[in-house]
Amino acid sequence: MHEAREAIIDRLAVALPTTINLDRFLNVIVSELGRMMNVDRCDVIQLTSSSELRISHEWRASADVPSSLDLVVPLDLTQLSEHVDITKAIRLDDTSAPGLDQKVRLLAASLKTRSLLVVPVVLGDDVLGLVGLHTTRTTRAWLDEEVSFLQSISRQIAVGYQYTRLYTDKERETETKRALLSIANALNARSDFREVSSLVLERAIALVGADYSALGVLDPSGGHISLAAFKAAPHAITDSVQGLIDSHGPSLDITDFPAMMEVIADGKTLRLLETDLPFPLRLMFNSILGGRAALVAPVRVGGQTFGLLGLVWSGPRDEFQDHEVTLVEGIGDQIGTALERDQLSAEVMHLRSALHERYGEDRIIGQTPAIGRAIELALSVADTQTTVLIQGESGTGKELLADLIHYNSGRENHPYVKLNCGAIPETLLESELFGHEKGAFTDAHARRRGRFEEANGGTLFLDEVGEMSLSAQVRLLRVLQDGEFTPVGANDVIKADVRVIAASNVDLKRAVELGRFRQDLFYRLSVFPITLPPLRERPEDIHPLVIYFLEHYKQKTGRFISGISKTALQALMTYEWPGNVRELENAIERAVIIASGRQIELEDLPEAISKTALQDRDRIKVERASAASEGRTSTFEVIVPSSMEEIERQAIEATLDYTGGDKSRAARSLGIGRKTLYRKLDQYNGATGGGDG
Repeated sequence: MHEAREAIIDRLAVALPTTINLDRFLNVIVSELGRMMNVDRCDVIQLTSSSELRISHEWRASADVPSSLDLVVPLDLTQLSEHVDITKAIRLDDTSAPGLDQKVRLLAASLKTRSLLVVPVVLGDDVLGLVGLHTTRTTRAWLDEEVSFLQSISRQIAVGYQYTRLYTDKERETETKRALLSIANALNARSDFREVSSLVLERAIALVGADYSALGVLDPSGGHISLAAFKAAPHAITDSVQGLIDSHGPSLDITDFPAMMEVIADGKTLRLLETDLPFPLRLMFNSILGGRAALVAPVRVGGQTFGLLGLVWSGPRDEFQDHEVTLVEGIGDQIGTALERDQLSAEVMHLRSALHERYGEDRIIGQTPAIGRAIELALSVADTQTTVLIQGESGTGKELLADLIHYNSGRENHPYVKLNCGAIPETLLESELFGHEKGAFTDAHARRRGRFEEANGGTLFLDEVGEMSLSAQVRLLRVLQDGEFTPVGANDVIKADVRVIAASNVDLKRAVELGRFRQDLFYRLSVFPITLPPLRERPEDIHPLVIYFLEHYKQKTGRFISGISKTALQALMTYEWPGNVRELENAIERAVIIASGRQIELEDLPEAISKTALQDRDRIKVERASAASEGRTSTFEVIVPSSMEEIERQAIEATLDYTGGDKSRAARSLGIGRKTLYRKLDQYNGATGGGDG
């Protein structure tokens, strides 16, 4: 047998491919051994877990020999080891012989084997697997020298297996680095992360063989996660997942999922196998999410968990290899790095996550109670026929609220007509509203339908209704009361099924007192009033509005903007905004055009805003210098949220103002050395305006 052993090892060396591959290595082993030992079947039995065996590689002498490839045998190895020493050869000349242990007999029967010789492949104290020789047609008496030969071969296999595994691990490490480099190149090829997020998920799916992948972004509280990107493999069936997104929206409360909260808190990747789940959760995972295994990795931005990257497999998985987890974590890190670089995309994702908009009206940006209340009232009245009066200064978003009402009213598939009453000359307004007959007045050359007739069955939005003439107000009152009107110059009455939403930027109650607006019409319109606050009364909404408009005009103009400086953002936050949201939108559109290719600075804003900010800055400097000369203390405001580094910078700058630029005195006041102060000032001069959003 010594010559035979040497011969088979020589043939293995020839048969093995130059590129080492574990599957090929084991396939060559079973085919060479099977032929040499003249058996019906030779296989490798892997220990997939402490309670399972799986036939992973197989050779058969002919096609009529029963195959057991991929057969999984549920077997508790702990119990089996009480009857059989699995670290030594198992020799069964006749598997039907009396006296055999029932579990051993069960194993042989499941493999359709008449005679069986199994030798463990042992490396150190670990059993890597088993090599089995089978006869399926007749029984066979295994010779001692055959057992010794197979044991000798198994030791060679163990060494070869170890080298192959080391090589494969090295190859996988190289492949992982290559894959991450490919994803990094894709992210770096575009300045806008949102443009490549779908491509990154597509590559991630291909690299790990998942069925679909999703990127979720946490809201600031960390209790909700919103879908930022979703991608499925071409073969994947994701109807149930898409249905879940459509029915529940892209936002999910994850406080009821401790495993997800643990990923966020600990920053560790979750390895999820269906076998680890209780039956109810397993059923939901299988049927609703279409998954049987998943990896969920944190995505970090600035050292904090920003979101989660999830990959789902629809097929069964016994376990996840470390190299797969490393790859998914690496992709999550690449996404985090890209979002750190493109801070505006990160801000936009956070903004969308925080809003939790169920109604698709993500243009109404605001989280203050006043805006929330206005949206709540609009949605409450939307599906009724009640007339609504929206009041607020010019530019506060009255038309957007009217849109929200119409598109949630049940009339959304019917006409939606808008008319700015203040833009129509008084002499033509009645004709515009109610239409006219041919010859009704000079230049009335043909019959014309009015806006009420055009809006029949739908909604009519009357903006700046306070600009109506008193005669037009009388006719409008009649339509609201009776649902009918008469075109100018006509005798016939026309019925109209129209829901009216009116808006005004003037105080209609005051206009009634001044005799400029009919009291009866006012009460008819204000059955359900909604008031929108001016922007100066909700400064906490300025930041999300800035981010929204930055993204909007970045997409509209095709110009890349990396974000906005703290100084510029602070100027926007403290400005009074007489023109409200419309003025803010115009300011951002202008700044995007000027600052193309970089972040927006204070000087990119309209002069009225930048001048006010500079005047405030100069006033504060004068106040601090005055306080210093009089021996008084001074204060400075801290912008929340701000990092400790940013607060430190504000404190240093405020102290320098207080000391009139005397750095030695400033250092003493701050309790730091002069060299430390100079070093920090050099840092600030190298990074003026620090980005935000």
